[in-house]
Amino acid sequence: MKSWIEVPTDSDFSLANVPFGVCSFPSSSTLSSTTLAPCTPRCCTAIGNHAIDLHLLAEAGLLDNLLMTTESDESRCSEIITNFHPRIVFSQPTLNEFMSCEKHVWVAVRNRLLSLFLDSSSSSSNNDIIQIAIHADNRLQQNSALQSQCMHPLSTTLYHLPASIGDYTDFYSSREHATNVGIMFRGRDNALQPNWLHLPVGYHGRSSSVYPSLASSATTAENDCERNLVGGEKMSTVRRPCGQLQVDPLDPAKGSIYGPCKLMDFELEVAFFVGGPTNTDYEQDHNQQQQQPRGRPLTLSEAQDRIFGYVLMNDWSARDIQKWEYVPLGPFTSKNFATTISTWVVTSMALEPFRCETSAGVQGGGGEPVPLEYLKDPNYGSYDVNLSVSIQPSSTSASTQICTSNLKNMYWSSAQQLVHHSVTGCPMNAGDLLASGTISGKEQHNFGSMLELSWKGSREVKLENGEVRKFLKDGDAVIMKGWCQREGSGRVGFGQCSARILPAIPFPYDSSKEKVVESTPKQPGERYTNFKLYGCWWSSCSWTVRIALAAKGIPSEYDTHIPININLDEKALTSDKHSSITLMQQQVPTVLEFMDGGNVVRISQSLAIIEFLETAFDHRGGRLLPLDPVARAKVKEIVEAINSVTQQLQNSSVMGMADSISGKEVLGNEFRKQAIMSGFSSVEKKSCHNSQH
Repeated sequence: MKSWIEVPTDSDFSLANVPFGVCSFPSSSTLSSTTLAPCTPRCCTAIGNHAIDLHLLAEAGLLDNLLMTTESDESRCSEIITNFHPRIVFSQPTLNEFMSCEKHVWVAVRNRLLSLFLDSSSSSSNNDIIQIAIHADNRLQQNSALQSQCMHPLSTTLYHLPASIGDYTDFYSSREHATNVGIMFRGRDNALQPNWLHLPVGYHGRSSSVYPSLASSATTAENDCERNLVGGEKMSTVRRPCGQLQVDPLDPAKGSIYGPCKLMDFELEVAFFVGGPTNTDYEQDHNQQQQQPRGRPLTLSEAQDRIFGYVLMNDWSARDIQKWEYVPLGPFTSKNFATTISTWVVTSMALEPFRCETSAGVQGGGGEPVPLEYLKDPNYGSYDVNLSVSIQPSSTSASTQICTSNLKNMYWSSAQQLVHHSVTGCPMNAGDLLASGTISGKEQHNFGSMLELSWKGSREVKLENGEVRKFLKDGDAVIMKGWCQREGSGRVGFGQCSARILPAIPFPYDSSKEKVVESTPKQPGERYTNFKLYGCWWSSCSWTVRIALAAKGIPSEYDTHIPININLDEKALTSDKHSSITLMQQQVPTVLEFMDGGNVVRISQSLAIIEFLETAFDHRGGRLLPLDPVARAKVKEIVEAINSVTQQLQNSSVMGMADSISGKEVLGNEFRKQAIMSGFSSVEKKSCHNSQH
């Protein structure tokens, strides 16, 4: 099988891969047919040297009518998937909405993309890598205009975290690594702790310090993710941490001092993103008389379908800080300062053809403990993923490969990790990140950390430029790679997981020496700028828009262009200043003004403004409107009911006309009261009906 899109032989992103990620593009990109500005992150895939904008494929209708195929001994049938909305899902700035779908949706989307990328001359093929019969869909191949819009060079693409990570857990599941560390600190006879062969050991990390490799400049101002050029590529950076260090390594009684970490280390890991609906049941809350969601344990078969895909991970470690703090509760600040992940998520479907035995072969052999029933995996195994780590000092553009390993060097599988994580009833949400722990092999060149490669600092690791390392130095770039490949087939790779180490910032931290960054910095190439809101104090619409601007983190100037010390009469809304801003005099006191390039744009009506802010700034802040189409429609239904039935009667100009027609203010007030009460009563009934359905 081959694609009509050129795929270099050494590309990580062959037709056998089809990973998912989140990207944005330079402001010079031409995206005239989309509501998303180029700098807005959106869901993408990759093939060859191109990132493909899934948002645009969805807008063009190429991801509609996805098929779910079911098979039985007697027949094979397909049906159209309902309740999946690709235009909404793939316009999001993260993959969370897509991840939260069930596995058959992931499979259907990937199959459709395979068919769109497949050369028509390769139609209806079935091989051991793709594993299914795919028929070419030439709608993208024959649409050069759409190609120019949705295909972007990887070299100019800006990368973002693929998901909003709710929770992050790091395991310790490579037996070879756990044995090496145990020998160093406890001796060969006590290398593994008594519980290690009984359960997947893990600890909770910090999702707030998980950073993307090759990150876009949108995140450069925060959390020490500045940009550097390394080997012609942009590379993220990580700041060497400071913390408490043991004064005498041999005598903890002498206490600690504060200072920069001296033993900074990488950890070669592979992590997976959880997908699918959260594992919850509902229990009756007798105090509140309603059902409350409660987490429930996952089975191994369920866990297999909850693994969305995998990324490479460098779980940076401060070994000397860790040595002092880890007793008795384990690592803390030594592991919470930075974790770097690759940005393309390789799906479990793409890795399935590379399933293999683990380095352990079986669990419970040779008289060792047999896993408890809930951890017994009938499909126990891993994936044959080649892994490597290279170091590139700041003094040279050349890098030195210092170790290789493989994902099959795992004792506890990903499914077992996920099952054990949920055994107590812990809810696992789409976007949660679970990491393998350091992956080491049996030989010295297969060790996945400097701690092991230098054997706790007792031996040197030589670099090609003549330098040596025991632990990492400032300016070192650590570059991790991972890929699967069989002879005669395309590569399934992860791209790079890379970052360069910056020097520590000493205590006390002087923020005045750092660049002052606005709380809501402008995105590179931001299309809409210089916001100004015209409104007045009595207008609920003005306050609604002010809240929306604040929620999206958009700085704006507020101009009460209608003086606040006048009565609610026509004078305010017929002023020359108001007339110059809006044509809808006497009815619309709220106008949002901003620059679109060199053009001044003004939008009135609060709902129209909110729709604009939601679409143009979906990468900022929270959502202003529900994502689900039905819920969004019901919200708008209520808003429109208020606008058409009650809001007009509260308008100052309408109030004045009612008084003049009746000839008496009291009659005008009574008319408005009855009409508004009737309108709100209808809205109230509609709201109650919606909440029950």
